[in-house]
Amino acid sequence: MDLYQIRYFLTIADVQSFTKASELLYVSQPSLSAGIKKLEQELDVILFERGGRRTLLTPAGQRFQESAKSILAAYQAARQDLQQLKEQPTLRIGTLHTLRSHHIAKLIGAFRQQYPNVTVVVLNGYLQDIKDWLEQGKIDVAITWLQEQDSDENSQLLFHQPLTLAVPSDHALAKATSACLRDLDGQPYIERINCEFWRAYDTLFADAGIQPNIVYSSNNEEWVISLIQVGMGMSIMPVWADLTAITYVSMTDLSLSRTIGLRWRKLQMVEPVAWFCNFVMEYDLDIDVSLDHLTIDRTT
Repeated sequence: MDLYQIRYFLTIADVQSFTKASELLYVSQPSLSAGIKKLEQELDVILFERGGRRTLLTPAGQRFQESAKSILAAYQAARQDLQQLKEQPTLRIGTLHTLRSHHIAKLIGAFRQQYPNVTVVVLNGYLQDIKDWLEQGKIDVAITWLQEQDSDENSQLLFHQPLTLAVPSDHALAKATSACLRDLDGQPYIERINCEFWRAYDTLFADAGIQPNIVYSSNNEEWVISLIQVGMGMSIMPVWADLTAITYVSMTDLSLSRTIGLRWRKLQMVEPVAWFCNFVMEYDLDIDVSLDHLTIDRTT
């Protein structure tokens, strides 16, 4: 069953004439008749009483008329919905819990200024969530941790980010030129739940023979930052520039870093995704993630 057959059927039913219907539809009467005959064969019923002055619906035709109207209405509604989607597309972005919402918000705000018709949906998740959402098509593009196996045509590097010890600015370690894992032993510590290196920390602490005093746990980077700022503890975390009341201390026996970038599904580089990826590559993220300002003494 094709849509043109539905239109043929409804037009004939409305004007009660094959001749008038062919004129309204701008098709030849043989083509119109062939289309209706094919429809009747597919439905295995006779839809019209032929041979009289008027072409009338059979009982089967009368019953099919409502179904035909519903089919055509559903098709027209679907077309309108897709047209609206084309005119106002939705871009679904997945971001890690361990990325600062401040930077993501500025980026999306700037993107929306350039593409005001794009509706943006942001989902926060853990690294495995992001991978699953991309694979399942629940998000269109991800701002995530790119591992070595992720370096392909479906990803784009944004920046490298070291991780080191962050302490309140009035903490004794804030004045030190460097620190080591032993300095964390027994200290109030804020655990970053399910961060990219979360499972490695227990091994690091055990190998160093230490046990920090975990006083808070959070899966949100802004909460971790705020807790450090008010003096609740310290944490090993990514370096973020321009944070007040926090001092980053380089560590002599710890070297962690992550690569943040864009990732999208293969064959899913649709127009809004392309717009966003191109925009991000030209946008100044204003993220100073270097450790150049820290004094690193690797000899102690």
